Order: sequence, then C-alpha cells, then structure tokens
Amino acid sequence: TRKKRLKPGFKLEQGRINVASPATFVKDKLNLLRAFEEALRTGYLLHPNLMRVIAGHLDLIDDDMRTNPEAISIFLDLMLKHGNPERALRRMNELGVLGAFIPEFEPIVAMMQFNVYHHYTVDEHIIQCISTLAQIERGELVEELPLVSGIMANGVNRKVIYVALLCHDIGKGRPEDHSIIGAQMARRIAPRLGLTAEESETVEWLVRYHLLMSDMAQKRDIGDPRTVRDFAKAVKTKRRLDLLTVLTVCDIRGVGPGTWNNWKAMLLRQLHRDTAEALEGGLETINRENREDEAKRLLRDAL
Repeated sequence: TRKKRLKPGFKLEQGRINVASPATFVKDKLNLLRAFEEALRTGYLLHPNLMRVIAGHLDLIDDDMRTNPEAISIFLDLMLKHGNPERALRRMNELGVLGAFIPEFEPIVAMMQFNVYHHYTVDEHIIQCISTLAQIERGELVEELPLVSGIMANGVNRKVIYVALLCHDIGKGRPEDHSIIGAQMARRIAPRLGLTAEESETVEWLVRYHLLMSDMAQKRDIGDPRTVRDFAKAVKTKRRLDLLTVLTVCDIRGVGPGTWNNWKAMLLRQLHRDTAEALEGGLETINRENREDEAKRLLRDAL
C-alpha cells in the first residue's frame, strides 16, 4: 500500500501533485512534460494549481523543446512505459500541452465529426483508440479480441503502432483526403519523435492506408480470391499486415460504444488469416481450385 515518493521539486498537497515553487518549476521547460510522467509513475492526480501553472506557460513549448531528445523520450515514455497512456494524453490535451508539443494535433482538438458513426471529437477518438491498445497490452481484452491480443503478445514494434494511432486521423478537417494529408504529416512527425527512417516509413504507410483493411473486409467479398490477392499485394509483408490489423481494430473500437461486433471481428479475422497464408505460401495458394480441394478434404475428414 506504500505510495511512490515524488521526485524533487514536486510535493503532495491534498492527495494531489503540486510544485514546491512555480517560479523554479518553469525555469526548466521540460518540467511541463515531467509533471505528467510523475502523475503516471506515482498514480496521483495533478493539483489544480499545477494545472494552472502548466496552462499559463504553454509558450515555453517551442521548436527547441519539440526537438529536444529528453523531451521526446519523456513523451514516448508517457505512451509506452506506464501502461495507461490515455490518462496522460487526455490531461495534456485538455491543458493544451499536446497541441503545443505536436502542432499538427492542434487543429483537430475538439473538432466535431458529422457522420452517423463517430461518437467523439477527432482528438478524443484518437485517445480512445490508444486507450483500446493499452487495454489489449494489459491483457484485458483477450476473450473479446483474441487475434490482436495474440499479435501484441507475440511482439510488434510498439513505438510504430502507438505513433501511427496518434497520427491516423490527424489530417481530418481539411479539403483533401485525410489519409493522404495525414500520411504527409506523419512523415514529419515520426522522425521528430525519434523514429528511424524505416519506422517512419511504416508509420506513414499505416496512416495512409488505415482504412484499407476495414474497407476490404466490409465492402468487398472476402470469399473472392481476388480480394485477398489485392489486399496481400497492398500490405506486402506479414509485419505490416499485423500492424494494420491492430490499428484497424483499435480504430473501429475507438469510434464509440457498440460499433465493434462479432460480424466485424469475424470478417477481419478471416481476412487476416487468408492474407497471412497468401503472403507466406505465395499468392497462388488462394485460387479457387485450391480452396475447393481444401473444403472437400475438410468435409471428408468431418464425415
């Protein structure tokens, strides 16, 4: 039951994190991010006085801070290290820190989505998606989402999938296709967050094609070998297929309660399985004759 001790410069006030001296606190602008990490690390909430100090000094978050390796490390740790990134991201968003640290994020804050599917504003939808991914990693959705829980348990590049989720709808609200403009933004954001050239390219590809899998599964006949062949040609590798599957599931679940159902789960599972077989066995394994022979063999075995 022992609570973790706060780092120097922070103090506990009425059960919440405050700063000993606001003047000293703002002398080091990285403290604006450290406060959120401290809250996640210890489990305490931020004191309203500390929130006011942070919100009143957003001008300290400049280009120099956005490219500071330590600031980038703290930000990535908020998403990857402590197990509940949505709590920090939501508070950072409310106080304006997220939009200041990633300027491309600022235009989508509190942006409404006028369609029949989305329950949330764009920024909240992104945070809901990251929350779903964190739940999968904590093992809370193994029964509901066995496929993506297995993919995450087997190990994927966590930095890539979290940054891709953070950027996947960042291009909304512009006249261009949000997938294309979002991919262009991700090309700038990913290297700034310390990702390698290969990781940045994967993030850009995931943002560009984040709707591809759900469109293939729900709008085309996945029993048709041509659908699987087209999808396999688009994803090219099993690694990208796994990452896109995780992103697609989180995206659908992050739209709102009730949008995920067994029908969508079955379609995505089948598309993932058939595409994985096609990528590993070659595209010729998905022609109709092979499927017919396999179906007959399974029927014979069952009989």
